[in-house]
Amino acid sequence: MNNFDEIPAHLTGLNPQQLDAIRCHEKIVFVNAGPGTGKTTLLVSKLIDHLITSHSPQKIVALSYTNTAARQIGERFYRQLGQSFIPFDFFNGTIHSYCFRMMKSYYERTGRPFGYTILDDEELAELSKEVQEQSGDLSQYKRQLKLISVEDILNLYLELLEKDMLYRDYMKEQATFMAIDEAQDLSAANYEILDRMLALIPDLKLFLVGDPRQNIFEFNGGSYRNLDSFLSKHRHQVRNLTITYRCGQKIADYVNTFQFTDCENHPLQSHSKEEGILTVRQASDEQSEAREVIDSIKQMGRLEDCAVLSNNLKYLETLIRELKHEQIPYKVFGGRKLVKRHIRFLNHILRILDNENPYSISKIAQYAGLDIMQEGKKRKSLFFTTELGQLILSVRDDCASLGFTDLMNCVLERIMRDPEDDETISQDYDALLLLSMQYQTISDYLMAFASDKETFAMFYRKDYEDCDIAPDGDYLTVSTIHSAKGLEWDTVFVMGLCEGNFPNSYFCKDKPESEQQEFFNNEWKKMYVAATRARKQLVLSYPSSITRKGYTFKKQPSRFIPISHGYHTQQ
Repeated sequence: MNNFDEIPAHLTGLNPQQLDAIRCHEKIVFVNAGPGTGKTTLLVSKLIDHLITSHSPQKIVALSYTNTAARQIGERFYRQLGQSFIPFDFFNGTIHSYCFRMMKSYYERTGRPFGYTILDDEELAELSKEVQEQSGDLSQYKRQLKLISVEDILNLYLELLEKDMLYRDYMKEQATFMAIDEAQDLSAANYEILDRMLALIPDLKLFLVGDPRQNIFEFNGGSYRNLDSFLSKHRHQVRNLTITYRCGQKIADYVNTFQFTDCENHPLQSHSKEEGILTVRQASDEQSEAREVIDSIKQMGRLEDCAVLSNNLKYLETLIRELKHEQIPYKVFGGRKLVKRHIRFLNHILRILDNENPYSISKIAQYAGLDIMQEGKKRKSLFFTTELGQLILSVRDDCASLGFTDLMNCVLERIMRDPEDDETISQDYDALLLLSMQYQTISDYLMAFASDKETFAMFYRKDYEDCDIAPDGDYLTVSTIHSAKGLEWDTVFVMGLCEGNFPNSYFCKDKPESEQQEFFNNEWKKMYVAATRARKQLVLSYPSSITRKGYTFKKQPSRFIPISHGYHTQQ
């Protein structure tokens, strides 16, 4: 079936497992791709292969879990494809951005205003509190003002498919091939949409790539069970990628010992010439653990080759204080964050420019201290009589024909920037202007801002201590495991590996045995993700005691600490 003797130019350099997956032409293919096995290379090669071997114009849709991953796939696709005379349309982004784009383009095509405004999690929580205080109905209020959350987009898309026959006809023409990245993290609604697409487009092909062992976003509704349920309803083929180009063999051997209750752990085989190093360290307490990690980092040369990971940022507070004391540049990723006030103000202005949404008008008026509550007059009309409202209208009129980056620059220069702004605010505007080049419209940008916290991390207020040194060049990454997913470093330190911290059985205390089993299975998956971020060296550390509120507690090593021989152990 698969002939590897004659490999076309666009597939050279792939290993036999990757070639086998690409040359599998079943209508639905799922590739179980382990960490570092060349998932992005596989996806891009499959997209190009499908395009080159097709005999009709193609509409290719490549969907990723994050905007960052989508951009990587899109950039590599166009770079590897080069100049092409094959007619095709190509969309790459998240499934939420795809559904939003399809609905908006359909409304525009039929001459109707779409007009929905996307709220991020913080705004949704704030709105819910305000409506509750007024004894109102949140759902009704959102419908009235055309406000939706990121997750509401999927429900709105499904509702439109159900009720609008013309929209179904429109969607029949929007895809011939769909590639789905991180398939293990998709929600039930994501797979319901794929089911509907398959029903609408009988010839549609799906190429899904993921790794059940890296399913760590169940709190967002993503679960391997959703993928499993979807595949069980459709004829499909499965392929496995187990050759890792990332991890040294000792690191691979460590994670190969993991056992999961809901999926098979296909053993990884390292392609690297590096054997890899796995070190286990015991420290007397958190302070000693942090000091030992920092001493090791200082001997390693480039900081950008290292990362320190933990199950939560709170555990890393001691490390962060020590980094500040040592004047070591670092960046922190993950944790609970709130959008900076000036960025929130800017986003509301962009929403007003986009569709004059009344929610953003009321928020801008509130922020700016404007009175738009006169009896007998509409808030919107009163707002546009104010100096700020007039300024927004002038920007809209003057910049209507500009691209999004030029529009953003116009808003920043004419509305947002102030000579009295401190340096950090000015730096935020400069950074946001640079990011704006990745988006074509206001809607694209606002969608990304609401759904991709990591890309816009610098625009959130942080619940940890900032680095005193501007980490513009070489810096150490300090991150939660969730925020580190998809990334890799030569050396990775995983801290706080003691029972009661990672894993912390408190979160499944008094739960039924089945729920406890599921909790610890998910914790093993987090550890799997953490360990497989390392290319050359993985350092696992734990304290023998932890002090909380003046009380010191003895701690046992985490169940994730390997007890077999062959690893470096330091005390």
